[in-house]
Amino acid sequence: MPKNTLSATFDARWLVHLRWAAIAAQVGSIAGTRYLLHAPFPMVPLVGIVGALVVVNVVFSLRLRRTRALPDWVIAANLLLDIVGLTALLIFTGGAMNPFTTLYLLQVAIAGIMIPRRWSLSVTVGAVAAFGGLLLARPEAIHIWHSAGMFQLHVRGMWLAFALTAWALWYFVDRVSGSLRRRESELAAARLDRERAIRQSALGTVAAGAAHELNTPLGTVAILAAELSEMLEGQPETQAQADRIREEVRRCKAILGRMRRPSESGEIERETVELAGWLEEVVEHWSSGARGFPVSLSLEARGVERAIDPEAMRQAVVTLLDNARQATLAAGSREPIVVSLAAEPDGSLSLQVIDRGVGIPAADLAHVGEPFFSTREPGQGMGLGVYLAQGAAALHGAAISHRSDGVGTTATLTFPPPPIA
Repeated sequence: MPKNTLSATFDARWLVHLRWAAIAAQVGSIAGTRYLLHAPFPMVPLVGIVGALVVVNVVFSLRLRRTRALPDWVIAANLLLDIVGLTALLIFTGGAMNPFTTLYLLQVAIAGIMIPRRWSLSVTVGAVAAFGGLLLARPEAIHIWHSAGMFQLHVRGMWLAFALTAWALWYFVDRVSGSLRRRESELAAARLDRERAIRQSALGTVAAGAAHELNTPLGTVAILAAELSEMLEGQPETQAQADRIREEVRRCKAILGRMRRPSESGEIERETVELAGWLEEVVEHWSSGARGFPVSLSLEARGVERAIDPEAMRQAVVTLLDNARQATLAAGSREPIVVSLAAEPDGSLSLQVIDRGVGIPAADLAHVGEPFFSTREPGQGMGLGVYLAQGAAALHGAAISHRSDGVGTTATLTFPPPPIA
């Protein structure tokens, strides 16, 4: 990844935090060596330098309130300012022999990680020049610690300087690594979304051809079912079956029509529905078509409305019910499928379809929802149901997830919180 990309994603507030930490360490070091160890350091210039750094950091913080996208040269300039401030402090506190010269490496490391080569090189050259300048400005300071009988203080200062530099480097690199990991995760999610859009577009092309080819035979079936329904007047049960055929034909045409629409266009026909009542109707209709397969309803979130495409979301729920029924029958059971609708504390809605069927192996859970992936036996499914259901959910800002304990599966359709008016 290019460094200018890194600097674009870099939160410059970290520089502010690091500078405050450095200022606090400088104040503590100056006060400790001056008043506890009685080192002969001039306090007036030291206080003035630290005060100037405080002013610079306050101004920098105010700038960041207006924008966090800073040019690379601004970051480089701030690092060079830190080098100048550190050099000024070192001149009055032992020069090149001060163990806190290791802090130059912190500025070099930050520059090397965060800004492009030409700017990081300028910071590196600045740090090297500053260290060399200490030798020229205070040549006599090379022996000051020994002549003052403060060699033990020097050794302890080396340890403290190393600890501070190591901590600051860890903090900064850890933050940068976290930003990079988040960015990589976002890019991976974007790639998956793009691949999903490409696949769904390809499916839309296939569906368009299928709809064209199937339109005539489906129309013929609808006409024959209508004629059959008329012929069966006086035979309610048989006539109801003919009417069901017509209804299923209309459903097939609606499904093909939805598949034909490009998913990325976001075309959905929304209407506001009371979700509990809508879900009750969907489950009742599905159960009657599934030969009365038992379903246990738990509708806690009554009275909650959402703007949805009822037909698209109905098909998503039916897919989850079909999968639950298939898993239950595969386990040789007819335990009721549990369907629940509950409101979450964050305002989202959780619609769950729970079965006690054969479950989904752990290795397969990550692949549920991929096109043409199915855990059923060959010939029992194309592996598109959950994929299309996820597409319908995504158009509503919702998401579908699955979990399984090996003896059952819980499919969760989560609706986001309503938009704030």
